[in-house]
Amino acid sequence: MNASRSEIADYLRGRREAAGLTRADLAQRAGVSEALIQKIEQGTRQPTATALGALFDALQVPPQVREYAATKLQPELATFGTEISPPEPYELDFLESMPYPACYQTMPAVDLVAANQAYLRAFPGLEPGGNIIEWMLLDPRAREVIYDWEREAHFMVYGFRYMGAAIHSPERIAAIAQRCSAAPEWDRFWSTEVAPETIAGRCTRVRSPETGEWESLHIQVFKFEVPQRPWWIYSLVPVR
Repeated sequence: MNASRSEIADYLRGRREAAGLTRADLAQRAGVSEALIQKIEQGTRQPTATALGALFDALQVPPQVREYAATKLQPELATFGTEISPPEPYELDFLESMPYPACYQTMPAVDLVAANQAYLRAFPGLEPGGNIIEWMLLDPRAREVIYDWEREAHFMVYGFRYMGAAIHSPERIAAIAQRCSAAPEWDRFWSTEVAPETIAGRCTRVRSPETGEWESLHIQVFKFEVPQRPWWIYSLVPVR
């Protein structure tokens, strides 16, 4: 079994088990045979795009993991080691024009490339050039301003664990993991699954820097298409 196929097999099996589904349950939900799922999980059969898409839909796999899987199946798409140039002035102007917290961040290492003033006020201690995973795990202020810190931190580590190898060098992954290992929750976050129901309908609660009250916010993440950029737009919009 090659390494890429093994990683996807392990991910699908872990995701299914975290959802409390048998292979028969997943087969019924995804519209594929139980035998095919067994072969994919055992690594003896590489999934087609159609089969993998159906399984991902049934397991509510987030878009970032879908892209990771595609990259692992096509190693020539890997981009680790690519230099990230700073945003252009007009891109910073666009970010600042957004009235609510917004930033440009890489995925899945979640390096903060740039942020508007609303974002910097909402998340004290985070500055462009810093790493958001490290801030979440190591800066005490993260727990003070994010209501469900446990869920959000776990989800971030989970994404980094599964997708990092496709995009970042082993040295980069090891460096982040070593620094974050100082947090007592790190080993547990790294070694456990995120339940599928915590992914759908992503909202969070953040302490308002103006009122000090908890504010419910929709999480929106967008990928650049024109012009293409190696970072994503992350924004928060109040729940109405």
